[in-house]
Amino acid sequence: MDEDGVVASALEVLEISEVAPLLAGGGHPFSAEELAFAHARSDPERRLAARLAAKRAAARLLGGDVSPADVEVRRQAGSPPRLRLSPRAEARLRERGADEILVSLTHERRHAAAAVLLRRAR
Repeated sequence: MDEDGVVASALEVLEISEVAPLLAGGGHPFSAEELAFAHARSDPERRLAARLAAKRAAARLLGGDVSPADVEVRRQAGSPPRLRLSPRAEARLRERGADEILVSLTHERRHAAAAVLLRRAR
């Protein structure tokens, strides 16, 4: 752990074009709320790609049997995005020695990215 309480971090970058085949195949990790949020705005595939990047980064950091479906990206108007974890993912967060998970999302025309931090609050 570093002096800011960061236990681990990950950055995930992916092509936005990865989202359409996931949605078409039905085997995607998105919650109904994530889909509704994205489809209520312009460029839903970009928004979903950024969320997919966050889910993958968080699952990689948490490890074990945590999958991207165990992570949900939530967004409230006027607030930064946050991650909601399944009970299994929450348990892995504690096992990793962290009590907080932070996320930052971004996207451009062809790529989306997310940075995820596992942090121990002071």
